[in-house]
Amino acid sequence: MKIPITKILASSLLFSSISLHVVAEETEDQVCKAGDETCAPQEAVVDVDSSVNVNSIEIDNGDDDDDSYYEDGDDDDDHYEEEEEEEDSDCVDTHNLCAFWAKEGECQNNPGYMLKSCRKSCNTCNVKVPAGLGSGYGEPQKIEGKEATNLWPRLAKMDKYMSEEVIKPEYDKVRAECKNRNELCLFWAHIGECENNPNFMLINCAPACETCKNIDFNYRCPVDPDEKDVFGPGDLHKMFERIVDEYGDNVTILSKPPTEEGAEFTPWAITVDNFISDEECESLIELGGFLGYERSTDVGKMKFDGTHEAKKSSTRTSENAWCTDECFSHELTQKTLGKIEKLTGVPDANSEYLQLLKYEKGQFYRVHHDYIENDDGRPQGPRILTAFLYLNDVEKGGGTNFPDLDLTVMPKKGRLLLWPSVLNEDPSKKDFTTRHQALDVEEGRKYGANAWLHLRNFKKPHETGCT
Repeated sequence: MKIPITKILASSLLFSSISLHVVAEETEDQVCKAGDETCAPQEAVVDVDSSVNVNSIEIDNGDDDDDSYYEDGDDDDDHYEEEEEEEDSDCVDTHNLCAFWAKEGECQNNPGYMLKSCRKSCNTCNVKVPAGLGSGYGEPQKIEGKEATNLWPRLAKMDKYMSEEVIKPEYDKVRAECKNRNELCLFWAHIGECENNPNFMLINCAPACETCKNIDFNYRCPVDPDEKDVFGPGDLHKMFERIVDEYGDNVTILSKPPTEEGAEFTPWAITVDNFISDEECESLIELGGFLGYERSTDVGKMKFDGTHEAKKSSTRTSENAWCTDECFSHELTQKTLGKIEKLTGVPDANSEYLQLLKYEKGQFYRVHHDYIENDDGRPQGPRILTAFLYLNDVEKGGGTNFPDLDLTVMPKKGRLLLWPSVLNEDPSKKDFTTRHQALDVEEGRKYGANAWLHLRNFKKPHETGCT
């Protein structure tokens, strides 16, 4: 039988299971792309076998004089009148094949046409379908598969949130960066990932999760008023004096604040020999190898969400691994961390995870400071102390140098080097005199571990992406 159809979808809009061939008379084929709501396909004739085998359908706009009726094997004229489009109607199909196309999956495969012209069959009545699949809010969203019908109302809800809520003044700081950064954001939100994976979703899929305010780091990660500073004015000096008294002959004072009035200021810097055992040193080296050492990075520029990029630098050529998960929970790691906590009086919760380091011959880390400026107003507060562990003896070179103090500490297995990043009278302010560098390893290899201790709890905000 033959069905005359006007404004039928051309090949790019018809479902993949139908084989189409468009033959235009003295004109090029017109192909409507998915999402193109302005496309008006050319008139065509569809030759359909009486068995309605969809794979045999062919579009041809030839001059068949007999193309205005169904030819069903007898002489009866079963006249067919195409439904005319009904403008401004909320729930109609504007084409007689809408139900068939919907059944074949075209609501999902060709939403640009189907959800506007076949609203009844696609079940999008009373749903405002935003143009461009949310492309105004970042990546256009991929809406297909068995969940597609459920995603259209969610797309409309997202559009309402962005167009009615996010235009308010309180969103001025975040509006430009509130984008879906993946085409599957809406789908992920639908299956519950905004709740199950908030560290990623609430930032990278903020329109879909309706969490644009979370782009602002200070809104997302406020300082907990119940979280107390571990040190107040004067406590840093008291800590070093206590360590000198308690650890006796194992402690070497490399530098300390002057007691004479008017003397040039120098900060505390001490070493504690035999601080950890050979077994603990070897365990940390082995764990670093198991984790896999990678090129060390510096803190780079701030990203749109207030976090920082990791930046490879020509001034830092060492390799490192982070002692988290199994490494952190290892018995000997916990023993080492307990010793640092006892030494400093700073809870391990305030410490970053150990950074395990490896320096090959010729590798170094040029002059830098451990204090990170933006940390002062953040939940964990600034780094207040660095506890550096030397895990092996180095054949030649590899010392830790403080250029402003004219001081170099050489590696020794089991030795701990401790110095502050902040001032005794105000533990939130940077002590500029404790710049330092890891000198070139001249012979052999150097292994070490950094423990950076913060003014407030580090691990709790770190778990929620707030460090």
